[in-house]
Amino acid sequence: MALTKVIGAGAEGLTLSSTSLTVANGLTLTDGNVTLASGHGIDFAANSSASGMTSELMNDYEIGSWTPTYIVDSGSNPTVSYNAASTVGFYAKIGAFVHVQGRIRTTATSGGSGNLVIGGLPFGSVTGSNEFTTVNIAFSNQWAADNFPVGGYIPPNQSHIFLVKGRTDDHRQGKGLVISVTSLTDGTNKNDLLFSGTYRTD
Repeated sequence: MALTKVIGAGAEGLTLSSTSLTVANGLTLTDGNVTLASGHGIDFAANSSASGMTSELMNDYEIGSWTPTYIVDSGSNPTVSYNAASTVGFYAKIGAFVHVQGRIRTTATSGGSGNLVIGGLPFGSVTGSNEFTTVNIAFSNQWAADNFPVGGYIPPNQSHIFLVKGRTDDHRQGKGLVISVTSLTDGTNKNDLLFSGTYRTD
């Protein structure tokens, strides 16, 4: 590896002709990218700490895709065929927080029993009690009668989203009843859903 001292515009710099440089304890500079060893990250310990703080280390970032599916929390999963072009999911993970968004649309459904959920989340939610996360349902179409989803939530220590509907056929009465798998409608381009949410993982 050759080192070259660069002087210009009143500032000094250091140029490395090697394509990779490893600094002590797993810090690597390669082709303009900074790579940290597993378990390490950017430490914000110099900042003032808030009450209840457990960590000031940001040690993860990634983006990717996932495939949402209609399954049940417990019971018997339905048989579902999906519109592949309209069944997609994307995620971004920054530290302990995961943002997900997606769409599901089916071409055929049959059978199943139990509470309907969206399965396939890229990471499980954080363990512990009362760590619930709300999920936004922006659009739902072609569901059975008045049983279409109007919201959702992710319980702790789970990898799926519970779907909820209005308490009566008049949704001004509020929402909060989980949806049964029997609310799925058989047929082409049914059970269409657009959703997003952000939750915490371990």
